[in-house]
Amino acid sequence: MASQQQPLLAELSEDSATGRIAEIYDEIRRFSGVPYVSSLQRYLATMPGVLEWAWDALRPAMASGAIPETGWRLARTVRLAPAVPVHADTLRRWGIDAAGLAAIRNIAANFVRVSPVNLVTGACLNRLLTGARPSGMGFPDTWTPPAMLPPMPGNVDPGALPPDQRAVLMRLATEVDGKPFIPALYRQIAHWPSVLAWLADELGPRFAAPETAAARTAFRAAARQAAPDIVARLPGVPERTPPNEDTTRRVLATIDRYAETSPEMTMFGQLILDALPGVDAV
Repeated sequence: MASQQQPLLAELSEDSATGRIAEIYDEIRRFSGVPYVSSLQRYLATMPGVLEWAWDALRPAMASGAIPETGWRLARTVRLAPAVPVHADTLRRWGIDAAGLAAIRNIAANFVRVSPVNLVTGACLNRLLTGARPSGMGFPDTWTPPAMLPPMPGNVDPGALPPDQRAVLMRLATEVDGKPFIPALYRQIAHWPSVLAWLADELGPRFAAPETAAARTAFRAAARQAAPDIVARLPGVPERTPPNEDTTRRVLATIDRYAETSPEMTMFGQLILDALPGVDAV
């Protein structure tokens, strides 16, 4: 595990986005059907011109639903062994009321929706950065994105947590671009320390389990197999300058790491939804 004294992966927050980046962020939210921009895109936005180049290239496949619908279709085939159900009396003992349960379920639903989109987006971007030069017919622009899910409470700052809660959160950390990275699913759930502790205990053995590895590998492979057809249909690549060699290396490494975490966010988000009772239970 990465040291918690290191800075977290850089990102351009949604509140700080202006101009073209703010416009791209708005479209990412709309076409993904979630009320936030994932850390993958926020990271790309820290490198001058990279998010703009990537979005200009991939936007036709996003706006047409080709990328989102492909991700959601693939996600429906991925499941892990279920967790032991969390009973309503346990939630009450943890201090979770109906509003809290609804918020937690909404967080999980957001990641189940957005993570497959990020996985397919990354697979398509990988092909563009490694030499694909599409000149296809494009996509029909008749798709209607799903209704956006409700907002989430926001990512908890690990540095603002008490040491014991921060230690639990760091159990769920990985590494991207040489820096600690805590997937936002866990930083959102950290608003409820008891639920985060349950999740860390539940997921700890699963991270390295053969079942998880097999499901993750299959999901990632399916996204990579779907990407060539999507990319081939793109009408071209942006005229703006593409990322240089060093930036391309960093972006590809980050995409590769997200190809590990995005399947996990999909599977673990669904695990949370399946383990928790309905809102009317508390």
